Amino acid sequence: MPLVPTLDSYRAIYHCDDVWRPIMEEICHRCSFLNAPCVRGPDGTHIVYLVGQTYVVKLFTPLFAHDFLAEQIVAKHLVGKIGVETPEIIAEGEIGGWRYLVMTRISGIPLQSIWDDLPPINRHQIATDVGQMIARLRAVPVSGLESLMIDWGAFTSDQIAEASAHHQSVPELAWEPKQEIGPFFASSANLINETFRPVLILADITQEHVFIDQRDGMWRMVGYVDFGDAMVGHPDYELVAPGLEIAGGNPELLRALLLAAGYHETAFDETFCRRLMAYTLIHRFVDLTSVLSAVPGAQKAANLDELAGLVWPVCPPK
Repeated sequence: MPLVPTLDSYRAIYHCDDVWRPIMEEICHRCSFLNAPCVRGPDGTHIVYLVGQTYVVKLFTPLFAHDFLAEQIVAKHLVGKIGVETPEIIAEGEIGGWRYLVMTRISGIPLQSIWDDLPPINRHQIATDVGQMIARLRAVPVSGLESLMIDWGAFTSDQIAEASAHHQSVPELAWEPKQEIGPFFASSANLINETFRPVLILADITQEHVFIDQRDGMWRMVGYVDFGDAMVGHPDYELVAPGLEIAGGNPELLRALLLAAGYHETAFDETFCRRLMAYTLIHRFVDLTSVLSAVPGAQKAANLDELAGLVWPVCPPK
């Protein structure tokens, strides 16, 4: 097995098929049912190979050992519970200190492959489908997921403390993020520390993880993959990834997503907008560059409050 003591060393060999193919062949040898052609899967954090049309082998780098545990626990926990296909674990093991899972390959294609070509009506439908999956996810009991529970107050406090350093200067913005983030949280920290019922959150509902297929002439969400970032926490944190990648600052898509997820129109106010912006700023995988990329025209915001209104356009028009 390769030695990857650092993220840079892992990145250096990530796309080297000659490194990973012998390992995949050994895993296939261990699992006699893996007897179809093996091809490299889509890019992600870990190494994925597709075996025929039926199976997926996911090899987890030790750099992110927690991802294996989260994927293992959540994949087993969610089977048949959220209204769409999810990968089912067929086998698991370890090879040279690297853990792996053999899972079923779900139907459909990643949303990212055709999102740009979808008409508005179909985007609206998929936003609704994703919202409905989120609603079902929130109804899943968290009993049995104790290892994914975190101290939410400590998590948000740590993320807030690091936010100014995390969001570096962005050339497209006429204002300096680090000068506005501190005051923003000084007036908004209470919005993300209120009492709440913890739920399972996947924390990475992006276009690459949402799978779609055609149903009666309309593309619909049919599956979801990747549970490595899952945790038990505040339900609103879940909205950041799909809010950026699927709604993308579009009020109609955002509204469709939120209503389907179970929010009521009475929740759509400035306070809710600021709460979602706060969670955007402390999300582990989001920076302002990615926010500007996801939301057309966001770079025109004169300050952080205006940016919040463009990214999360949930407030009634004034």
